[in-house]
Amino acid sequence: MTAKTPSAAERSPRRLGIAVALLGLTLAVGLALRAGARIEPPPTGPTDLHYTAPGSGPVHLSGRLDRGSVLGGGDGLVKLELVLRADERPSIDAVRTPSDLVVVLDRSGSMDGAAMRHAKAAVRELVSQLEARDRFALVSYASDARLDIALAHADTDARRGFAARLAAIASQGGTNMARGLDLAHQSLQPQPGRAIRVLLLSDGHANEGDHSHAGLLRRAGRAIAGEYVLSSVGVGDGFDEILMTRLADAGTGNFYYVDRAEQLAGVFTGEFGAARETLARALQLDLAPGAGVQVIDAAGYPLERSEGRVSFRPGDLFAGQERRIFVTLRVPVGSEGEVPLGDVSLIFRDVEGATSTLRLAGDPSVAVVRDEEVFVASIDSDQWAESVVVDDYNALKEKVAGYIQQGRPEAAREELDRYRDGVVELNRQVKNARVNELVADQLGAMGLEIEEAEVASPQKQNQLSKKLRAEARDGRRVGAKR
Repeated sequence: MTAKTPSAAERSPRRLGIAVALLGLTLAVGLALRAGARIEPPPTGPTDLHYTAPGSGPVHLSGRLDRGSVLGGGDGLVKLELVLRADERPSIDAVRTPSDLVVVLDRSGSMDGAAMRHAKAAVRELVSQLEARDRFALVSYASDARLDIALAHADTDARRGFAARLAAIASQGGTNMARGLDLAHQSLQPQPGRAIRVLLLSDGHANEGDHSHAGLLRRAGRAIAGEYVLSSVGVGDGFDEILMTRLADAGTGNFYYVDRAEQLAGVFTGEFGAARETLARALQLDLAPGAGVQVIDAAGYPLERSEGRVSFRPGDLFAGQERRIFVTLRVPVGSEGEVPLGDVSLIFRDVEGATSTLRLAGDPSVAVVRDEEVFVASIDSDQWAESVVVDDYNALKEKVAGYIQQGRPEAAREELDRYRDGVVELNRQVKNARVNELVADQLGAMGLEIEEAEVASPQKQNQLSKKLRAEARDGRRVGAKR
């Protein structure tokens, strides 16, 4: 059946109705504007806050901002989370990377007893996991330093010799850490296709030889030019945690706080596992900030600044590893408009020594806005919560650890209160449940620890400081350890 076409007479009332409706809408908008009603502008700033680096190799780089804009006249802070990821090996039978492991063992008098027994047991366990193509060396240091086991392939006969020389080590004397680091560096024999890890262990303060922090850090920093990783292990509660964490940073490695010496075997196993699965080494994140943009922090890694560029070195990347690092930037907030954050690149070498570079595409940027509602609307609630819970909270924990170590728990409480007030104020608008949980649970627990520190003995304060510092470092550097 054919539909009837409306006549001109029938169409006229419909057209009149539409015209009246449009007129009414126009009048309503006009009255609203006269009455001072406000039509909100659309959110300003990038709508896609995720960036990736093109590339088809086994190493991947991506980044994600926690907000699309910053408030004019505000602090100008924005967080960029960088994700570094290495592909899994194609199969469990894939060839692992031949590794050189050098243990630098403290045999000073303070290591006598259970600490030395467990340290030797951990070395024996490590040696038992080595394959014939892996190489091992052992340096021990006290008032002097000795190359107890020269770097050698860990075949069956060699491992028996390793065990005999390890058993002969006895604890006595002072702590000449500098000489131990020198001898370990000299013992290395870098070769293409091999991953190198140096594991420095200490239970006390360096007190002989060059025991200045500057001198020890300079020695640890040779790992960068040598393209090896130096990790540090502090045993018990008598070591200098500030020095040991800084040595690990200088050596682009990990720091471990071991309050019980029997935990050493697990530390050594994890470091060896990371070495034998190495896919990329000598990683360097390179940032070229946009005009007026400042790089404030990168998960606590030491920042190197040169000719307008900022870089930091997070070490190596093993197969299947995913590392997440928050970079804190400050943008100029004097005038409105888009602010390019700059270029972000990852430079690395494969185990054979070939260099590759990945660069984030899409030109990350944020906008400076004057409207607070527009600013709040640009915040990625989940990503902001991640930056608060992972990066900011653990940075706070590290500051609290420092105050407790100084015997100033009241300053730690003030720092906690400032942090809580700032988070609560912004979250009133963002309304993120995960941040509410942080405030109610973790910050409450930290407050109780500070209360305990206020009445605790210096020894207990020392132990709490070491624990908090180690937790904070691991918390900010997600995925750094195996």
